[in-house]
Amino acid sequence: MLSSDFLLKGVAAPALAAFVATLISFWLFKGRRAAVAVPFALALALGTGLSLAGAASWFPSRNMHWVPWVAVLSAIVSPIVVAGGLAELERWLLAALASLGAAAVLVPDWPELWPSRPVSIGSFVLAATVIARGLDGIARRLPPRLVILALWGTSLAAAGAIANAFSLKIGESALITSAALFGVTAAILIRTDEMAVRGLALTFVLAVVGWCYVVAVEPAPPTPPIWALLPIPAAPLVLWLTAIGPLSRKGAAIRWVVSTVLVAGALAALVAWAHFSTEDAGDEYSQASSGWVSPASLGDRPASAG
Repeated sequence: MLSSDFLLKGVAAPALAAFVATLISFWLFKGRRAAVAVPFALALALGTGLSLAGAASWFPSRNMHWVPWVAVLSAIVSPIVVAGGLAELERWLLAALASLGAAAVLVPDWPELWPSRPVSIGSFVLAATVIARGLDGIARRLPPRLVILALWGTSLAAAGAIANAFSLKIGESALITSAALFGVTAAILIRTDEMAVRGLALTFVLAVVGWCYVVAVEPAPPTPPIWALLPIPAAPLVLWLTAIGPLSRKGAAIRWVVSTVLVAGALAALVAWAHFSTEDAGDEYSQASSGWVSPASLGDRPASAG
């Protein structure tokens, strides 16, 4: 159960901060400048929530500590990826470089890590880059309000899956990211802006992929990794089904309904998979996450039992 203190500091505060900062950004900037300002508004709100809730680690000492920092720092790169004057290949390379930087601090160097660290880093970079560029393509073809709602819904589903499948307290930290994104979403629903959504794509991906990945690999052997968490950040890519092809030529109302059903269905299926894949493990995951207060308080990873 979420405490009232957390709901105030970890949910309401970052949501309100993001909402106000985004609206101010829209008032001051338009077009490509909004693509720069809005990710910084999200980063500001995220920092606010993490600080107030006590979930921030100012001196990261392990991979899970780095997730909030990756989300905040990606606000610098995310708008550049969609800046004008860049060739498509250059956008892919920038997204890949940002993903590589994130993978370098999020993929652990544990001896028992499987796949190996080089393979894991390569897989992380490939997945994050493809999802980020895929979302950018979707944002150029579908209404910004639809896309931002899909992103927020995905972040919320990821936080819920983490809380349910692994640890409520770790899920709370992921929920702070979702709360900040909710504030941005509410502002974009009021004043829509395609470039703002495009500018958020990489930040969203590195934050949500980051949380899902570090939690997925966290259980110490013999407890298996929670692989079912990894596909959740890719759920919005189902919107390609309405962005191109026969469905793209349907009316706006039909596309909204179909898109909503597709994203909601994908998220429901993935969250259910994560739930049932850990339900069978029972006590293994309870023991793996017992006694943890927040990512900021985590010490070394529990030793392997094998």
